[in-house]
Amino acid sequence: MSDAPPQGDAADAFAARARADYGESICDLVVFGDAVRGDDRGVHTSVEVLLVLMEADEEIERRLEALAETVGLEHGVVFSVHVLPADRFDAQSDHPFIRTALEDGRSYV
Repeated sequence: MSDAPPQGDAADAFAARARADYGESICDLVVFGDAVRGDDRGVHTSVEVLLVLMEADEEIERRLEALAETVGLEHGVVFSVHVLPADRFDAQSDHPFIRTALEDGRSYV
C-alpha cells in the first residue's frame, strides 16, 4: 500500500486521465493546495487544479470539470478546477493566485 495521501492519488489519477483525453489542448496542469502539502482532512480534503488551455474552449472546460468530479468521487476528495486560456494566463502571470499555484504546486504537464 502506498504512503501517498489519498488526495495525491486523486491528483495523479486526474492528471493522467486529463492528459490522455485532452493533452493536445492543455498547456499546463498544476496541482496545488492540500494535495501538494499532504494535508489530510478526511472527506473535506480538496485537490486544487490550475489548468491552462491552449485556447478558451467551454466544452473542454466542462468535460475537464466533469472528469474532476468523477475522479473526486472515486477517491473521496473534492476538486476545485480553475481553467484559464493561455493568453489570459500569460497576461496575468503575476497575479497572486497564479504565482502561488506555480510556486507551491506540482506541474503534471
